[in-house]
Amino acid sequence: MPHTQKNRYLIMHLPFSYCLFFVMGVCTILSTASQECPRLTLKAKTRPNARRGILAGSGNVKVSVTLRAKDPVNGLEIKLLLPRGMTAKRTATRPHLKPSATPEIVKNLDGTTALYWLQVDLNRPRKRRFIVKVQVDKCAPENLAINATAYLVNATSISCTTHLPSPAIVRVRYAKLKRSATCAPTPAPSVNPAEPFVLFAQGQRFSQNDRLAPFDNRELSLNSRLASEEVITPSFDAAHRELQTISTPEDCFRYCSLNGAQNVPFLFNWNNGAEECYCCLGVCAPFVFDPAFDVYEVVVPVEL
Repeated sequence: MPHTQKNRYLIMHLPFSYCLFFVMGVCTILSTASQECPRLTLKAKTRPNARRGILAGSGNVKVSVTLRAKDPVNGLEIKLLLPRGMTAKRTATRPHLKPSATPEIVKNLDGTTALYWLQVDLNRPRKRRFIVKVQVDKCAPENLAINATAYLVNATSISCTTHLPSPAIVRVRYAKLKRSATCAPTPAPSVNPAEPFVLFAQGQRFSQNDRLAPFDNRELSLNSRLASEEVITPSFDAAHRELQTISTPEDCFRYCSLNGAQNVPFLFNWNNGAEECYCCLGVCAPFVFDPAFDVYEVVVPVEL
């Protein structure tokens, strides 16, 4: 190719090549950003279905939650939350998890039951069913709502959360006259001033809206909030008391009560191993499974 023609060729084609590389780079960045979280869908089905219903106290319900992933994902966790009035009897997955693992099952103080399948990999196939056979109590509510969540988790928070579009509903039927004769209304829980807080959810921790009690400032104040980062001057007023260490759930209860400005009941999270205190600053659910933690509910205000 003559020298003049070669220069003309470079002038015509190089700008196009640069534009092409630029567009490819932008597409790669956008593709990477959009795939930070795997594309997941959840769908739930119950048998018998909501229209047919189930007879309270004498029947079982098969709950099947189908998880589909358009992208490969490792280390996923799936939580199935059964309402009060349901008891998990047997679980299974289709196809089977490898290595085989049964879910962690935790009974909460409010009567709900949480089932956790941990560290699930969805590479091939990218569809899996989580199945639970549950028994309906004889005094169960008329409508039972079942929820499921899939998420990725690290040491402090969860991400890439996918929920069921709507809860799966189980309708409960009752034998004539039996429910009114045998099922009295659930009495309100009694409050014992000697036990100002109770264990609400064992082996679980908050997933959002929590705050770690500071280590450099242990002062308790009725007028201070957890969001304040200012160093408070020690006071000898009755409304200001100093706590040198937070080393027990009792200390955590006191700290969150006086610094959180929360109305009872409210929740706090205690790390049994690290002896760390986390105060709930709003809605801290959904909880995630973590055997190092316990969730407590405060039912009696702190006494000064």
